[in-house]
Amino acid sequence: MWKCSNHLLVYCYLYDEYIQENKRFERELLKIENRLTDLGIAGKVSRLALFRNAEEMIRDEINHGVSTIVVVGNDETIRKVIDVVADNDVVLGIIPIGPANELARMMGIPEGVAACDVLSARRVEKIDLGTVNGRRFVTGVTMPNFHAEITCEDKFRVTSIARQAELEIRNLADVTDPRDGRFEAVIRAVVKKGWGIFGKAQLMESILPLSSMAIRSEKPISLFVDGEEMRSTRFDIGIEPLLLKVITGKARVF
Repeated sequence: MWKCSNHLLVYCYLYDEYIQENKRFERELLKIENRLTDLGIAGKVSRLALFRNAEEMIRDEINHGVSTIVVVGNDETIRKVIDVVADNDVVLGIIPIGPANELARMMGIPEGVAACDVLSARRVEKIDLGTVNGRRFVTGVTMPNFHAEITCEDKFRVTSIARQAELEIRNLADVTDPRDGRFEAVIRAVVKKGWGIFGKAQLMESILPLSSMAIRSEKPISLFVDGEEMRSTRFDIGIEPLLLKVITGKARVF
């Protein structure tokens, strides 16, 4: 614990289950714990488990004065805590370990013990969160086979007539700013240019900055929210501006 602006900062470190079960992470965890102690930001360690309600556990820690929830894990671990962290106005920290740490990379956070110094520097940014049918996402949404009608901010409609088309919705990406209150809807379609055998297929791309979008289809279709599949005939996509407070590094992409 340490003081900043007259507020006592209390850290809680959440270890994901896969870290606890794999002995190859033991040495790295020991280095991390020693470095956190050296920096004066050691805190309570809580362990996520298959049959333990993560949100209930985190709320209990917040009720006991925790102001910063630090995920020790990967992208999947972060997704487990996004809702409860955002809803309770506490700060999210990240110490990435193991595979699949794209979110940490975009936040400018190095893997392993080096992340402790980023945590100690405490550069807090507020970023937008996207929503799909009420489910939040950080990075974005993809629809590899885009054959549906979309309504953009209740102003105009777009329908794909191309045989090959995909839809990508970007909130946090290498080319977007997750602090602007909007997401980017990117439509890519393969379109044939020219006539008959002389025609050539070209990839066309349209980028629409939006704050809301509705997708409708007569048959159930799939899209992927931060990599996880959702299936429905209708999707309502929106943005919650500057909802998540997260500690970032100098190398962040935004």
